[in-house]
Amino acid sequence: MFSIFRKTATEVAESSLKALNMDGLRGWQKEMPMASFTSAKDLDAWAIGCDKDIGGFSEAHLDFNDGHGRFHGHLSLDLPAENKEIKQSGYAAIRTKVKPQTLFGVPCWDTTLFRYLALHVKGDNRKYFVNIQTDGVVKTDLFQHRLFLRTPGQWETVMIPFRDFILTNNGIVQEDQIEMYREKVKTIGISIMDRQEGPFSLEIDWIKAMNTEFTEGDMDRLPPSAAAEE
Repeated sequence: MFSIFRKTATEVAESSLKALNMDGLRGWQKEMPMASFTSAKDLDAWAIGCDKDIGGFSEAHLDFNDGHGRFHGHLSLDLPAENKEIKQSGYAAIRTKVKPQTLFGVPCWDTTLFRYLALHVKGDNRKYFVNIQTDGVVKTDLFQHRLFLRTPGQWETVMIPFRDFILTNNGIVQEDQIEMYREKVKTIGISIMDRQEGPFSLEIDWIKAMNTEFTEGDMDRLPPSAAAEE
């Protein structure tokens, strides 16, 4: 109980400081850091899972290596003989841990002032997805988008518009799509489930909510013609 009050007091103090600095009225921002790997301690903020947790044979790891994170392992499509209820295997995922609850609820990221989710990554030729969980009513809902890598084996920054994420539940695209609750982004993560046996490796430097010089959330700061002239 005391830890909750302590966290709440810290949150109130930070909110008050932001108000005094008129932080909420500062307008356009280029980026908001959400996750990064600067030391091995940053690994504590992440959760790891794969089908091995339910009896499968895949392996998943998250390491700190050469100044960045590395999500890697081996996917296996083999099904456990002793559990006939498992019909599909071969997946692995990481996500940021949910932050400890305070009296004001679960701390979340407000991404409404940014158009893109940006990731600085270096991957292979496997098929990865980016996952966003919001503080919504249905806890198993995820907003997902393919992580398209243009230069496998090289570092690149991938920028995904928040409005392009698709609502899924337990890996199934939902027929009734709803708008993402971008004021309350609770976790961000990456998964692989491409139905291919074998090793995978994705290196991660940072993840941010981001604007370009011409965007402000879902609004354009400059008309398309003016942006083209810049």
